[in-house]
Amino acid sequence: MRKFFLLFVITALFFSAGAQNKRPKVGLVLSGGGAKGIAHIGVLKAMEEAGLTPDYITGTSMGSIIGGLYSIGYSADELSELVTTINWDQVLTNKIPLDKITFEEKPYYGRYLLDFYLENKEIRYPSGVIEGQTLMDIFSDLTRPVHNINSFSNFPIPFACVATNIATGEAVVLNKGSLATAMRASMAIPTVFTPITIDGNLLVDGGLVRNMPVSEVIDMGADIIIGVFVSSDLDSKPELNSFVSILAQSALIGSVIDSKEQVKKCNVLVKPNLEGFSTGSFNSAEGILERGMEAGEQYVDVFRHLADSLKKIGPLHEVKKPEIKTNYVFQNIEIDGNKFVTDDFIIGKMDFEPGQLVSVDEIRNHINLMFGTQYFEKIQYEILGDEGDYTLKVIVVERPRTHFRFSYLYDSENKGGILINTTFRNLFLKSSRLMVEGDFSAYPVVLLDYFKYVGKRQNVALGVSGTFVNSDLPLYEETGVVNSIFGSNYSDAAFKIQSTALRNSTYGLKFNWSLMNLHSKVANESLREISKVSYNSTRFSLFYEYNSWDDHYFPKKGLTGSVQFSATASTNGQIRISDVDYDIKDFDGLIETNTIKALRAQIEPIIPVSPKVVLLTKAKLMLSNVPANTLNLNEYDFVGGFTPDLVNATEYPGSGIKEFVLANYFYGRMGAQYEPMRNLFLQLHVNYLSTKFPISWIYPNAESAQLGLWNDRYSISGRIGFKSPLGPISLAVAKDNHAQKLKASLVLGFTY
Repeated sequence: MRKFFLLFVITALFFSAGAQNKRPKVGLVLSGGGAKGIAHIGVLKAMEEAGLTPDYITGTSMGSIIGGLYSIGYSADELSELVTTINWDQVLTNKIPLDKITFEEKPYYGRYLLDFYLENKEIRYPSGVIEGQTLMDIFSDLTRPVHNINSFSNFPIPFACVATNIATGEAVVLNKGSLATAMRASMAIPTVFTPITIDGNLLVDGGLVRNMPVSEVIDMGADIIIGVFVSSDLDSKPELNSFVSILAQSALIGSVIDSKEQVKKCNVLVKPNLEGFSTGSFNSAEGILERGMEAGEQYVDVFRHLADSLKKIGPLHEVKKPEIKTNYVFQNIEIDGNKFVTDDFIIGKMDFEPGQLVSVDEIRNHINLMFGTQYFEKIQYEILGDEGDYTLKVIVVERPRTHFRFSYLYDSENKGGILINTTFRNLFLKSSRLMVEGDFSAYPVVLLDYFKYVGKRQNVALGVSGTFVNSDLPLYEETGVVNSIFGSNYSDAAFKIQSTALRNSTYGLKFNWSLMNLHSKVANESLREISKVSYNSTRFSLFYEYNSWDDHYFPKKGLTGSVQFSATASTNGQIRISDVDYDIKDFDGLIETNTIKALRAQIEPIIPVSPKVVLLTKAKLMLSNVPANTLNLNEYDFVGGFTPDLVNATEYPGSGIKEFVLANYFYGRMGAQYEPMRNLFLQLHVNYLSTKFPISWIYPNAESAQLGLWNDRYSISGRIGFKSPLGPISLAVAKDNHAQKLKASLVLGFTY
């Protein structure tokens, strides 16, 4: 009966339009609805099957994305493939993967719970949880065919979408400029996605005021309206059982009432059955798409009758998808939106010359490299001009130059603390970053790091840093019992020059001057008279580092590795025995004053086996000529525990924290990680620690302390981890083959 009525209405419209000798124009309206908007594609597929092409398209929020891409020539099948293969977890997050961050920023990325900015002498909080850079990358790429078309009325199918001016509460029709920006503005859910500024208007999700833009498609010239509505009605009284549900409904009342009036103007209204799905069900894209196809199939006959009737009056709208090139030769690079970051910095990061053939993948990689510097909140690109005269336009939104970040940590091995980070960009010199970080805990750490990009392509950087670390250094008996504790104050000043050309690797030269102060807190009989040891040293290092992990805490793919060769010369120092100060050179064998050479090499690949299972492997080797049992403690590695808190430290679950002080050793680990549900991780490892193998094969004359009474040990460890909204949580246990007791560790928050 419904189909018969629709066919009757459509026929009546044709008689009316035919009297004027013109073909009625078909307008397609796609509502907002979050993930449920994926169902629009199923209806588009039915229209294609019936041979019906709309003359105009309007959309809001998710409807603007589906409608916008369809309007520039993407088919329903292409859109189906896009929504079912895209990584929605990555797209709908404020955190891009760690492997997209430049190497110099990786140590600080993803380690903070809260952040805000100082701009124009005022504190500025993030205007949304999600900046949407990954989403903008995708939009920039997909809309390449129309980067050069300013008016959406010139698209293969004329298009418009709706956003809300959050300052005035008015609907704003977006029908010109950048399609990528328009789509991003139309779906900017307040407090979830950050707003978008267009023509001076601060825009958010159009669904706040006009979720079903029927009037807009009529204004474009449509005579017959096909609407697809995927949003929900207002909740009933029994469903309004919490302050959250009441608050959410309060924000939607105006939009829902408006939608009821808008759908009355539709000649054909399709409402897919999306029960069981929500606006956030993006990981159920295939199921939503199937519901949309089921709904579309119910209207195929209506669409086919409409198409056949239209053809009797005049030809249907023909859609020709613009060419999508994969390689371009650019004559110019145009930068827009930057105030503090120089054009040279941005162009240098793009890393190609005018006249050079550049692939879209290269453009995308360099955009990601530039975003990974953390100078920008958003970056998008547009390709303008014609064959032989293309211009690459890079549009940036800079971060405020002063950035504050906070995090916390409780670690059962190292106690807890609050981490405060302040980052200044371009404070003294352009293309520079000054970072001041403090860990306020029982063992405080203070870091200053100044980093300056240099060179035409910004592929080299100079760095100056200072570090202060306060910690306890326990000394153990052979049985694993602590018999002495030295308090340690370690200060380090460094200068380095390193490569910044690649996102996931760097190499360079580093010079350190360090000062170590040790004071006895608990001492056994042999050390009781030594109350203080102080010495300084200089170190030169050559290093290479690589890191393509996708996450700091629970990586699912990637590899980290490093090689460092260093040469250290100890200089002056004192030792206090029975309240008398002596020069360290008077105590032969206590402090090594000759040049100390060391080689440290490490590799840690994460090998995916399936979407839920990865293999975790690690190997670390240290070789050094420092004599065993000296007090050059910053030349040793402290090995032991789950999360030792020193720079020169290595974990060995199953032993005491920093139990072994080693100059030559090998540590290996094999294990697996299983993710039974999202953000919950189960790990199992076998750990191996040795001062004999393969050390004796590589460096037969190596000196090293034993591992208690043994030269090698192994342990089995397990870990349960969870990525909570308040930071990582980890509970681990381990048993060493030579230890009598099980060791355990609880970590809450952000380790570093």
